[in-house]
Amino acid sequence: MNLDFRVSQLSSGLRNPAWSIAVFAHNEAKGIRMALQSIAATVGGKEIQVYVLANGCTDSTAEQVRASAALLPNLWLVEINIADKANAWNLFVHDIFPMERIKEFETCFFMDGDVTLTPDTLPLLASALDQVPSAEAAGAMPATGRDRDAWRRRMVENGMLAGNCYALRGSFVKALREREVRMPVGLIGEDFFVSWLVASDLWRGKVPSDEGARCIFHNRAEFSFRSLSPWRPADYRTYLRRKWRYTLRGIQHQMLLLLLIDQGLGAMPADVNELYRKAPLPSRLLRNRGDSPLRLIAVQWIRSMR
Repeated sequence: MNLDFRVSQLSSGLRNPAWSIAVFAHNEAKGIRMALQSIAATVGGKEIQVYVLANGCTDSTAEQVRASAALLPNLWLVEINIADKANAWNLFVHDIFPMERIKEFETCFFMDGDVTLTPDTLPLLASALDQVPSAEAAGAMPATGRDRDAWRRRMVENGMLAGNCYALRGSFVKALREREVRMPVGLIGEDFFVSWLVASDLWRGKVPSDEGARCIFHNRAEFSFRSLSPWRPADYRTYLRRKWRYTLRGIQHQMLLLLLIDQGLGAMPADVNELYRKAPLPSRLLRNRGDSPLRLIAVQWIRSMR
């Protein structure tokens, strides 16, 4: 757990609004203002606390957020030394608010600082949760991307949130905090793990039940982002880095879920290095032909750390 962070209130508003949103930003100086503008345009007059989690930034992200103070009431900047989304997620859920404040939230939203939201996205997600009492999470869907339609189908079929934008019911966030559910620092794909938490009863200490849908989606609640282009040389490096992270993400989550299913929530590693040391070793089998070389390299690297 890392508590090395600083919180600054940049603008004032209603003291205890029922909505709160975490905006994850690592070196997003070019786009963070547009992201905040899209929040301002989508809330529909609803009071919301906005927390920009500037994690490990080495550019002017923090300065751009400060310069955007007039865009939103209740805008806060959280400056975190570690460049890690899982760590920032843990801080937002567990450490930034007093427990009494968590109990007051109706809905908590989570959003990446490199996306923009279409109008009414946040109200649509909140309304979806209101209309389905059993639901604990509501996911927005991509409006851009070459794989957009297939991605949207996979989200619904697999109950898989996109970390770009999703909402959690306030009572669900409160339960996570009460049970001290923190994800390992360095875990790639917090949305995978949150989706599993929504679907699973393992951490809740209760018998599984068929009480209705827990993860829902709204096809008019959308987020947009800049797609990679073959005409931008810098995007090739981004693509390769993304492929490597996707490969690691799959292996990390395979190891983590096997560990938790076998030993329970108390076995949760503090970080991915501990995960690599104590979780069941990943298989050397190459399952996805396209990613086989990367998976083999990743598995061998993880096994070498034992």
